[in-house]
Amino acid sequence: MPRKFLVLLTALVAIGSGMLAAAPASAATDELQDEVDAVIAEFGGTQTAPNEVSWDDGAVVLTIAPDDAASRFGFSGATAFSVGSCPSGAFCAYSGTSYTGSRLTFSACTTGNSVAALGTVRSLANSRGYGTVRAYDGWATVATLGPNTGAASVPAGIDKLNCS
Repeated sequence: MPRKFLVLLTALVAIGSGMLAAAPASAATDELQDEVDAVIAEFGGTQTAPNEVSWDDGAVVLTIAPDDAASRFGFSGATAFSVGSCPSGAFCAYSGTSYTGSRLTFSACTTGNSVAALGTVRSLANSRGYGTVRAYDGWATVATLGPNTGAASVPAGIDKLNCS
């Protein structure tokens, strides 16, 4: 009888461990979905991936990075003209320094591109082969990026980006 009890106890522990191990992944997924839902509720947009919201038919894309693993959702794979993880031909704002954290990607060059959906901007990249990107805090220019350049650290307060 004790052997059967030991086998049953071992099976229950194994099953319980599996359930406990699965809980954090589900919690992380729920937290990520909550962030996506909050962005859409405040700024509109369409969820295009588990960690992405897009506007203007994909011309603007917010890629939300989980706090503990910025590379988990494909923030690697730089191309020939990319700066950090900003795709070639686009310009990007990041919530973390050194091109980390959540990323807001602009593939169309327009003026007055709000970065409010990202929150605080801590780094910038211009992965376009031409033109400049300017970052503003109100009306004040706080950073100017030439083609294929970036700023690994920028002052807090940036509220919009323009490109030419």
